[in-house]
Amino acid sequence: MDAKKLSILSMIAASSCCLPPLILLGLTLIGVGTAGVAGLSSTLGSLKWYILPLAIFGVGLSYWLYFREKKKCSNKACRMANKSLTKAMLTISTIVVAGFLSWSIYPYVLGATPAPQLTEATSTHFAAYAIDGMTCGGCEIAVNEAIRATGFVDSVRSDFRESRAYVWFKGNPDFELIEDALASVGYSAEQLTMEREEK
Repeated sequence: MDAKKLSILSMIAASSCCLPPLILLGLTLIGVGTAGVAGLSSTLGSLKWYILPLAIFGVGLSYWLYFREKKKCSNKACRMANKSLTKAMLTISTIVVAGFLSWSIYPYVLGATPAPQLTEATSTHFAAYAIDGMTCGGCEIAVNEAIRATGFVDSVRSDFRESRAYVWFKGNPDFELIEDALASVGYSAEQLTMEREEK
């Protein structure tokens, strides 16, 4: 396998745990059914900490293959095939893999934020959900947007480190609709708490 193909595979591997939930969210928002493939994102997410090291290894091996071929060609006065394209793919794959790695570890570096309380001015209800399958910032985005798409939510904040989503509702919440929305993007949810604000 040459350096260019291996770098492309590394990019695909690095993005495999984060992109499926976002793609499923987009399909759900435009009305395309995704129930058959929703579990894929949860499965890939659970393997993220195995996939990312493989992607990093793949990029490193791509560079090694590239420089080995470059050295071999310089000694034998041969010409490397697609040298510019290979260099471009190595650069892009490095950026993509580093980006997904950073996206996955930034919350650990910044530290945890405290769980929110019922503070939204227009909200009448607050609920916390345990979300199975959240593993990175991309998961948080997919969860937040899927819940917002239900239409009766004031605001939502999720935290993949806690595997929780915190939701402020307008009026009487439809918990089944939230669980269905999360299932459509590959996550299962269990309601943990429910509070009602007295106004």
